Amino acid sequence: MRVLLVEEDVSVATPLIDGLARYGIIADHVTTGAAALAAAPPDLVLFDLGRRETERVEVCRKLRAGGTMPMILLTGRRGPDRTLGRDLGVEDCLASPYPVPELVARMRAAVGRVRPVPVEDPVRTYGPLAIDTRSRQIRLHGVPIPLAPKEYDLLVLLAADPGAVVARRHILDTVWEPDFLGPGKTLDFHVASLRSKLGNAGWIENRRGVGFRLVVPA
Repeated sequence: MRVLLVEEDVSVATPLIDGLARYGIIADHVTTGAAALAAAPPDLVLFDLGRRETERVEVCRKLRAGGTMPMILLTGRRGPDRTLGRDLGVEDCLASPYPVPELVARMRAAVGRVRPVPVEDPVRTYGPLAIDTRSRQIRLHGVPIPLAPKEYDLLVLLAADPGAVVARRHILDTVWEPDFLGPGKTLDFHVASLRSKLGNAGWIENRRGVGFRLVVPA
């Protein structure tokens, strides 16, 4: 999937682009409405209304007038922008902070409503580990393993590219929220809990000072 991200704040756009890339989604970033109108048609538009609301609403309307291109509004407000989103006829409206996996699920749903896409097998296997992305369940040697929501999101992120080291900052920005400022040991706690539930610490390897990666134990 190729999407157009209309976001004037580069510090917000960069981690979001990186997060979407983990799911195989390419995001073309523009910072102005004029650039959005001039861009090649994507599969979906992620549109942040930002501070210049009147101008951006007009741009949003022009993008919508171009056809059946699905659009999701990203907003820092939960009330007014959701109402505006319904008025504009966009497919969805998501208030920050939002986890990237939820955004990806909504994006795929929005694209699917406009033009059906081939159904992918929701079950991904890594040796004896199976991850069902449709039901958000995992099985190890065929046995269901209950995970907390953040543990599941963490596992899915690491499993998106097995063997690749995922930076701590990227994990926090993706599984929790951009510029996460919670307790410093939050990630380590969830990694320890996930290792315990998988029954083998070797599933998740720590690269000290860098990040973590998923490794299928021998």
